[in-house]
Amino acid sequence: MTRILICDDNSEDLSEIAKITEDFYNGTNVSAASCSVLKFSDPLKALEYVEDGNTIDIAILDILMPKMNGMELAANIRGIGFSGFLIFLTSTNDFAAQSYCVKAFSYILKPAKKQEVSDLLETIEKARLIKDRSGFPLTRRGGVRFVLYTELCYIEVINHQLHFHLIDGEIISIYATLKEYSEILLREPQNCRPQKSFIVNLDYARNFEKSAIFMRDGKRISVPKDFETLKEKWLERMFGGGQPAG
Repeated sequence: MTRILICDDNSEDLSEIAKITEDFYNGTNVSAASCSVLKFSDPLKALEYVEDGNTIDIAILDILMPKMNGMELAANIRGIGFSGFLIFLTSTNDFAAQSYCVKAFSYILKPAKKQEVSDLLETIEKARLIKDRSGFPLTRRGGVRFVLYTELCYIEVINHQLHFHLIDGEIISIYATLKEYSEILLREPQNCRPQKSFIVNLDYARNFEKSAIFMRDGKRISVPKDFETLKEKWLERMFGGGQPAG
């Protein structure tokens, strides 16, 4: 059972997102093929529900609400101990920076589109099976997508675009520089930058040979410098007690 709290002061938007959510779980083949949707038009009532000790897995919150906006509501329920998936409903992505502080997983731009919401819920259900939910926000057209470190296979730079290749085959493309993401990503021990145009998750490397990394999807990435150092690091993660992904 997936428990979902939805809070939006607009009754039409609230009903629409609730219907899309219920339709997804009624027709899905994911393991959690049932849901309980809790609808609130008053953010103070939604906060009270969580304060009373009720458990939720997903919170879908409108940002612009009277009494308490969605960002404040998110901060409050995080403070109580909510560690589930947080999604914002919004007509603008101007709150991207603040959303990182409350560990938002993604945005849904109004008016909500059924396919986009369904795709997001499917991603969440897959992510619920992963114990390590640490990651980073990826700002793209249409809002923010929170990418788990365990999802990322590699990043490639092509014509001033970053292409984030995820382990399930999804590719997210944005206009940005690798420098914008390198600092946070290279803090993670599994990630490395073998050359100027790539950041690679070593846990998804298939092999090292002839001064190149071969990824699970068959991508060949040349390593112009420090090939042996990176190969040793990969071997250590694979066979020496590291934390390779499954």
